Amino acid sequence: MKRINIIFTLILLMTGTLLSSADIKPGKQALIEKYTKQLKTSTSARDSVRILYYIFDLSDRKNQMKYAWDIYETAGRAENINAQLDMLRNLGTFYAKDDSIIAHLLRLTDNIPNEEARASTRTYILNQHINRKSRQPNDTELQSLLLDSITKSHNLEGKDIYDRLSLLYQIIQYLGVDADGVLFKECLDTYGELIEDLPASDYPLKNQFYTTAALIHSRMNGNPEKAIRYDRHLLEIIEQLQQMYVKKNRIFRNYDTNRFISYRRMLGNYQALTSEEIETIHDSIQALYERNADVRKTMDKEGQAFAFYYVATKNYEKAIPAITGLLKNPDLSAYQKQKYNAMLMEAAKASNDNATYIAAMENYIAFSRQIDSLRKITMKREIMLRDSIIPAPLLYKASNTDQRITNRTHQKTEQTLMIIASVLAILLIVYVVLYLRLRLSKSKR
Repeated sequence: MKRINIIFTLILLMTGTLLSSADIKPGKQALIEKYTKQLKTSTSARDSVRILYYIFDLSDRKNQMKYAWDIYETAGRAENINAQLDMLRNLGTFYAKDDSIIAHLLRLTDNIPNEEARASTRTYILNQHINRKSRQPNDTELQSLLLDSITKSHNLEGKDIYDRLSLLYQIIQYLGVDADGVLFKECLDTYGELIEDLPASDYPLKNQFYTTAALIHSRMNGNPEKAIRYDRHLLEIIEQLQQMYVKKNRIFRNYDTNRFISYRRMLGNYQALTSEEIETIHDSIQALYERNADVRKTMDKEGQAFAFYYVATKNYEKAIPAITGLLKNPDLSAYQKQKYNAMLMEAAKASNDNATYIAAMENYIAFSRQIDSLRKITMKREIMLRDSIIPAPLLYKASNTDQRITNRTHQKTEQTLMIIASVLAILLIVYVVLYLRLRLSKSKR
């Protein structure tokens, strides 16, 4: 555990050093104006891409959407394919809800000459689109499109790893992100195995999966150890990217918000953390809060990090109002409401706050029933996919595991029968010996 804490401290020191140069410079708007003037006098597409990246990294999300198109176009003139791919992925995230723009981005992606880079970027954009669209409840059109794509457009047994990833992601989303059935878990685990086979350059797909998996495993009755492991992977990649961008002179690229999200999610899985780890993560969040206005605004507005820390450290007096505030958010999923009410029950019970405890328990039961109804829908979809679509390779590992369990069961049964047979044989021998001795003693009389 000490080694983990040392690593976290080093990460914190590194990120502070890397970003301090950006923090002491003039305000962002002044810098944007400075580089905008430079852009007008730039004489080469290559220099223009570099300056546009400065402006992009300094801008808010709304303006980043505009500059992303500018970078893509300028990178094309500079024959900078990596920058084009980067912006296609960014635009895929910005416009994930927009069907027409996503279709346009996919057409642009098809023009990329590198086959693997093209397939990887296409998979990323499609995954972002499907993930965003899947958040809309009861979207029957999307469900129909997903089912059509799953059944007709992919080959899980093929050699194209990106096609297999697309199929698995679509199955996960079709079953529903609120699902937790056997097939759902198999697809998630298989996706994770394939992701590890990808080259380091496919970090966008790795990040995308680690984020999805961390969210799924962070749910109530999930796997907090796995969730924390995935967030540690994300933090490792963030540090690598930060160092890479410093070398490329992208001095304004800032990952504070990404770090904060991972640290916050880790705190929400406090059951799998030691007291020392909880304090180390909390210190990292506090450092981000102090130095980054966006993180500070998010924490003050949403309050999740505060609530998680209060529960994790058993500061229940502060935890109760903090969690109560979280539950007022109308955009929470059923899983979030279930988990937060469980936290509230823990805090209220420890504080002898019976009224809050009863209310939280009633809400917890209500959301648990809601999730159970979602599971029934998922089970129907799983049965349909299992019976008619999903080929044997996906189930290979599970079936092998089942077979090993069956074999072990048979072995144990055989061993038990042999022991019973041996005992019976011994008893029979003892009986025969005693019987013969009795007969012998009677004959001597």
